[in-house]
Amino acid sequence: MKKPNVNVSTKSLQIDKAQQKMLGIVMAATVVTIFCLTGSKVLVGKAMYQQRVISARNSSATQLSNDVADAKTLTTQYKDVFIGSDSVNIIGGNANITSSSSQDGDNGKIVLDALPTTYDFPALLTSLSNMLGSDGVGVQSIGGTDQSTTITSDPTYNPQTQKIDLTISATSTYNGANRLLKDLERSIRPFDVTHVSLSGDQGNMVINLDLTTYYQPAKTLIIPSKEIK
Repeated sequence: MKKPNVNVSTKSLQIDKAQQKMLGIVMAATVVTIFCLTGSKVLVGKAMYQQRVISARNSSATQLSNDVADAKTLTTQYKDVFIGSDSVNIIGGNANITSSSSQDGDNGKIVLDALPTTYDFPALLTSLSNMLGSDGVGVQSIGGTDQSTTITSDPTYNPQTQKIDLTISATSTYNGANRLLKDLERSIRPFDVTHVSLSGDQGNMVINLDLTTYYQPAKTLIIPSKEIK
């Protein structure tokens, strides 16, 4: 009986062990490579995220710096217009009193009267009645549609100017009608006279006017937040 070749068997075992060792090394290297690639991807993603955060922060800082500069300019302008010590207001009237004259009053009141931030139809009619009365005009009617129940005056981010249409029917002399039209033209609150009808004689005239005036809701400031992804 032929004896087994011990040397061949030993070499085969050595080869198998070497192959297993090599396979283990390859598997370990593969795992390390995959781990490194995954870690690199995560690190790159975090680096890109941090870059976006830094860029957004720098942009916000620049905007904030510009806003601070604008606020200082606005404060100076506000003091010049509203807190000035002059006795004459911005339209040439007396700044220290409030009277029936359309030119008197402090600058803050005049600016708010020019373009009110609230829709107040009854107050508008009262203001027009006072103007007509100061011109010696007898009011027959002041008309329009009161939309107080449907219009909101809440502050908005982007307020738009809104129109208010009115009609006036009154009686006066020719000089009274002339004074009324001039006062409407000079009024700090804008009135667009879209139609004028005069009838009668110089001492007794009937005046019919179609007017448009305006108001604009206040502007609200919104400080937005932004999520960086």
